[in-house]
Formats: sequence, C-alpha cells, structure tokens
Amino acid sequence: MANKTASLARLIGHTFADGHIHKNKQYFIYVNSNLQMHKEVQRVVKELFGDVSLNKGTSISGTPRYQYSNRVGRYLASKGAPIGSKVLQKTKIPNWIRNGNPKIKSAFLGAIFDDEGYFRDSSNCRQIVFKAAKSFELRENLEEYLLDIISLLNSLGVKTSGVKSDQIKHNKNGMKMISLRFWITKNENFQAFRNKIQILHPERVAKLENISFPSG
Repeated sequence: MANKTASLARLIGHTFADGHIHKNKQYFIYVNSNLQMHKEVQRVVKELFGDVSLNKGTSISGTPRYQYSNRVGRYLASKGAPIGSKVLQKTKIPNWIRNGNPKIKSAFLGAIFDDEGYFRDSSNCRQIVFKAAKSFELRENLEEYLLDIISLLNSLGVKTSGVKSDQIKHNKNGMKMISLRFWITKNENFQAFRNKIQILHPERVAKLENISFPSG
C-alpha cells in the first residue's frame, strides 16, 4: 500500500504540471513530448487502476497527448488534484502530500520536476530551476504554491533560493500572466536532490548527472 500511495502522489504531481483533469468530462490527460514519460505514466495508471480506456493523440502543437478514463480523473480529483485550467484558478498541494512521508514527497516532486524542471549543466551555469505561471490576479496563490514546493524540498535536505519574479506578459488571448521561479545551486543540494528525488525523464536524468558530477 505504501508503494501505491507514492505512485498516487506521482500521478497527482503530473496533474499539477503537464497533466490535467478535463473540467467537464474529468478525463485525466497527459501531454508530454517524451514518450518515455508517457510509458511511465501508463505504468502507474495501470498499477493503480488496472486496465482503463486510453486514447492516444496529439495536441494542437503536435505533442503526444494521452487521454485516460474519467475514472482515473475523478479519483485523482478526490485526492486533491486540480480540475480544469491551473493558470485560471487557485491550486494547493494536498495536505496528505505536504505532510506525507519522504517517499510520498519525493514522488510528487519527481513528477513536477520531470515535467517542468530546468536542469542547466553548462560549465558556467549549474543549477536546477523550477518556474510556474498563473493569471496575474493569482500571483499570491502562485507564490504560495512555489513556497510549498520549497518546503517539500527543504524537508528532504534540498536547499533553494527564495521565490523570485520571472516575467509578466500577456498571453495570446490578451490575459495578463505572471511567472515566478526559484532555483537550486551548490554541490550538496544537487547531491541531495539526486539521492532523495527520483526523476525519470531521460534528458533531465542525464543533465542531473552532469550537474552532480561535473567533468571539468
């Protein structure tokens, strides 16, 4: 059961990142360009829900888009996953994850960093960056969300910067948007991240290795 709880935390993490739950029909939809990530999400869905309906397609931009049964979406929503567009509503990491054991916290963090983490491994810039965006009116909630992620990281021994402004701009629909970010630096924090948080995205795994064990 403990392993399944961690797997559930990972799926919840994806709903805060590249996945979402359809507002009306409550399908669980995951959009990611990396097919290895789709295989991993499929594996976890099957572990938790058995064989469920799955429709494979692409987004408007051509990115692989997998749509799972609304049985999956409804259950994830009952466990605290947001429904509908995350940039247009307040979101909060569920208490059972924020107050969970290290495996639960690690699984949630692994999912969101797999989807939305930036791992910079150049010789003159080694850092892990996390940023997120919402409509400008939700700036306070966005900051609270990033602070909750920082708190989870700190509890696993990973120290970060504070929350910083990234940019303010208008999207294609004319809505004013704001993005905020924080970052992780220093060898001891890279090592703690690598040892405590399992990421699965192949490119990010490789970059994390380069950050943790620079050759130069």
